[in-house]
Amino acid sequence: MEAISDFVFDYISVRTFWRALLFVHFILAVSLLGLVTLQTVAVLMPARQAAGNFITRVRATPAASYVTPIVFLYVPTFLLGAWVYLKYRTYVRIPMEQFGHWWTVGSFEFKEHIVTMGMALLPAYWYFWRQPLTEEYAAIRKWLAVFLAISVWYAFLVGHVANDFRGVGS
Repeated sequence: MEAISDFVFDYISVRTFWRALLFVHFILAVSLLGLVTLQTVAVLMPARQAAGNFITRVRATPAASYVTPIVFLYVPTFLLGAWVYLKYRTYVRIPMEQFGHWWTVGSFEFKEHIVTMGMALLPAYWYFWRQPLTEEYAAIRKWLAVFLAISVWYAFLVGHVANDFRGVGS
């Protein structure tokens, strides 16, 4: 593993590496954010017909069509976030504590828990959204989708606040 890092750092600086990693995490998070938002709209406000304005057409997309991309984006976003977390823990959280930004620290601590709960719920999410969809599990599917949307939105917003405090590499 050290040989790989030596090879990488021969071509880019450590600071650039962590910024690139954070940027990739951001791109994955924004993609995931869009998907969970679209699925939640489709679940909470199902359209009666496919024609109409933009919102009606978005609502007409079957909510089940978002499941696979959400799962396949949630996992790498979570894992990459866990890797970036190493830098946060050392270079961002300690100064936050020293400056007394306890709400920011606490919000980020809660973020860790809520995204981990989302990760733990992914197998159930995948199971209940598998085809054929039965009406028996409609409420479970809806609330799993809503929980994932809330957790992804919360994580996105809190992650931005933590990054704005003292971005990776500063």
